[in-house]
Amino acid sequence: MGTLSESLEDYLEIILQLQQEKRVARVRDIAARKKVSNASVSNALSRLARDGYVLHEAHEFVELTDRGAELARRVLRRHEFLERFLHDVLLVSPECAEADACAIEHHVSAETLERLATFYQFVCSCPHAGASIRDGFRNCCTNVLPDPSVRPSRCANAPLSITGEGCGALEDNVVPLSALRPGDSGVIVRLTAPSEVRARLTDAGLLPSVHVEVRRAATEGRDVELSVQGCSMGMDAGEAGTVMVRKLPNDVP
Repeated sequence: MGTLSESLEDYLEIILQLQQEKRVARVRDIAARKKVSNASVSNALSRLARDGYVLHEAHEFVELTDRGAELARRVLRRHEFLERFLHDVLLVSPECAEADACAIEHHVSAETLERLATFYQFVCSCPHAGASIRDGFRNCCTNVLPDPSVRPSRCANAPLSITGEGCGALEDNVVPLSALRPGDSGVIVRLTAPSEVRARLTDAGLLPSVHVEVRRAATEGRDVELSVQGCSMGMDAGEAGTVMVRKLPNDVP
C-alpha cells in the first residue's frame, strides 16, 4: 500500500487494534500479538518512529502519529473486508480467512478491491441472482445437488435486507450518506459513484459493512466530517451522496 514492508504495516495494524481494545499499546502486547520478541518489536518501532509513523520512547506506550494512524486504518479496513469476503462469499474457514486476509491486504490493488467490494454487495444484496450464485457455489463446494424446492436466501451477514422485487429495491432506511445529520450513523451498503471514484473510496476504507458517523454536515467550502469506525475522515459532499448507508437508530453505538 505504501513504502513500508508487510511486517511494518502489520505492526501499525496491531498497534491500532490494541488501542481500540485496550486504549493503549505496550511493547509486550505488540510482541504477543505479532508472536515475536520484545527486541524485535523495539527494532521495528525505531524504524517506524524514524519514518514518522509512531511516537515511542523506551518503556513508554506506543502512539500512532496522524500518518501512522491513517495507514493503519486503511490496512485494518482492508483486512476486515477481505476476511468477510473470504468467509461469507468463498466459504473459507474462519481461521484460514483471517490468515489469508492478512496476506492479501498488503498487495491488493485499489481496482481489484473495488471489484471485490462490488461483487460482495451483489452476492449479499440481490435476492435472486446473487443468492442463487452463493447457494450454487456452496453446493458445488460440498458436491451436493441443489434442492429446487428451497428458495435462495441472502448471506447471513448481508449489509442490508432487500424488500420488493429486483436488485434495486432498498430498505426504507437506506439513504445517501449526505442525507445524514450530525450525530447520525449508519453502515455502508454500496457505492454508486463512477468506477474511478469508487475505487478511490474503497481504497480509503469505505467498504461494505463499515460503520460511519457524521460529525459535521457539509457547509459552503467545507467537506463532510465523518468518523469511520472511530477514526476521523473528511469527504466531499458530492461523493458523500454516492455512499449508500443503512441508517442506524441514534442509540446504536
